[in-house]
Amino acid sequence: MNRVLKWALLVLLIGSVACDDSPEQPGEEFVVSELSLYPNVAGLGVSLDVAIQSTRSQFVFGATSLDLGEGVTVIGVTVSDGYNATATVIVEPDAELGSRDALITIEDTEQTLVDAFRVIEQSIVLDPNIGKMGEIVEVAIVGTATEWEQGYTWAGFGEGIDVIEYNVLSKSLSAATLSIRPDAAPGPRNVSVENGTHVVTKYDGFMVDRAVITAFFEPKKAFQGEFVEFTIVGLDTNWQVGTEVQFWDDGGQNQDIQVTELDVHDAENMSGRMRLSNAARIGYRDVYITSNGESVLVPDAMEVLDALPSLANVAIGLGFDVGRSVDNSSCEISERVTALAYFVIPLDPPCGASPPPGDGPKPFDANGVWPVPPEAEPVDCPNPETVSAGDFVWFESDENVVTLQKDVIASTGQIIYYGQDLTLDDYRFGQWYDLHTQGVEEDEVGIPEVILEDVQPTCPCDFELVEPMPCNDYTHPASEDLPLQWTPGGCTYPNAGMVTQVSGTLLASGDSGFAGVVQWDDGAHQFTPTELGQLQTGPVSFGMSCGIQGPYFGFPFSTIQSNQSGSSVSIGGQMSLE
Repeated sequence: MNRVLKWALLVLLIGSVACDDSPEQPGEEFVVSELSLYPNVAGLGVSLDVAIQSTRSQFVFGATSLDLGEGVTVIGVTVSDGYNATATVIVEPDAELGSRDALITIEDTEQTLVDAFRVIEQSIVLDPNIGKMGEIVEVAIVGTATEWEQGYTWAGFGEGIDVIEYNVLSKSLSAATLSIRPDAAPGPRNVSVENGTHVVTKYDGFMVDRAVITAFFEPKKAFQGEFVEFTIVGLDTNWQVGTEVQFWDDGGQNQDIQVTELDVHDAENMSGRMRLSNAARIGYRDVYITSNGESVLVPDAMEVLDALPSLANVAIGLGFDVGRSVDNSSCEISERVTALAYFVIPLDPPCGASPPPGDGPKPFDANGVWPVPPEAEPVDCPNPETVSAGDFVWFESDENVVTLQKDVIASTGQIIYYGQDLTLDDYRFGQWYDLHTQGVEEDEVGIPEVILEDVQPTCPCDFELVEPMPCNDYTHPASEDLPLQWTPGGCTYPNAGMVTQVSGTLLASGDSGFAGVVQWDDGAHQFTPTELGQLQTGPVSFGMSCGIQGPYFGFPFSTIQSNQSGSSVSIGGQMSLE
């Protein structure tokens, strides 16, 4: 509460007493506190400056003191004027927790403020605790008696300071990346670390310096898919060769804008060239500049504008599959039939690395044990743009028509077509389905009505797993052959194949792996102890499927003619090796 407001409350209170004609009650005394402390709370082991404020001029240079009781040491009190003084305080690590009175002595006059200061168990310390206006700062936050958790804990530094990244490294250590806006008000800020509903505050814990470091970016707007030249002019910067420029959105750095050229002309001027992905997220971007150990964030530096999609390179994704799973307790087999289609414009430029190639069994009856290839390093890539082909598309064969309905994914805006409530009656074996698009309206940008013949196959025939049935906690000795039987056989080769695998953890490396085979469809096969013995004992998964691939194809107006669809009928369950 500021001094003017306190004076106003004092006048109102005194006025209300003066206007009260009721007789004074015996023993009653009206008291208005003239003094206050700020901050009035601190954690164990913390040193801090406590402001002592008065609603009237009464502090005396060299004759003003503060006593906060045992365990809280007051090093000294500095008087600024009759209304303001500052006490340097140390809270000992073993100080008693809870509220305590404050005794303020001015010359020979003492005044006690009841429950004016509180000692709490938790506290935080920041390093560094200062940053310039416009600067990016990495701050370490060390807690005492805290229980911080990644994803559950967050820090706040007040208005004008954005926490662009926050990571909990342990229960008592975290790191925050701060962006101090160029127009942030200079001066001290309270820092709060929230852990659920529990909040620990460091009063005046971070200082915004009046020095300003910032930059200005041109152009203000650019379209998806463009190559664009840009300039950056700094204020009080020291840019050098090796400067890095990144484009950030709400989720941090985004790979959908790439800097292809960058020339640093002097400490405050640079220029370059950037390439926007054809699927760059629409909206404003911050520009994050790092040079010579110094970082600057330019908020809302540029706006990405929408560009119409080009149908000259539309790729097609199709799928038509039957998936079955065996319930362990009941041995019942559940079945799901899925059909989908989507029409996508591949990312330009490409984003992220392709998954490393894996290895596996080769046709036919080629048994072996292989590791599962590691996943590619995750990259924050934009979602490729998809285009509409009308409200419906159809898979059409000589035996039936399967309708796929348009759906828009709310989180990404991408369009995909799904078959609704499909059953095995919709999946006809041994068929070649045409893809038939309904087409968009004349004033829309999208796929017109097109029929692509014989692009979606189905498996030549169904099969039924006879043994083993992976249910009722089925367990098999790894030292014995694992015989497989299914029926009918002999209908997949040579157009389709049968694949079986037992997946678990490799004994030699501890990595995920599988024993697999592409077998002749003769209704019988077996895994040997040599193969099963390479997997760790315990729970494993069992899977078997028929698979078939269709021809390469594409839209007549698209340069991409390497689309290929497949189909599978699979069954899976859980078992154990011992």
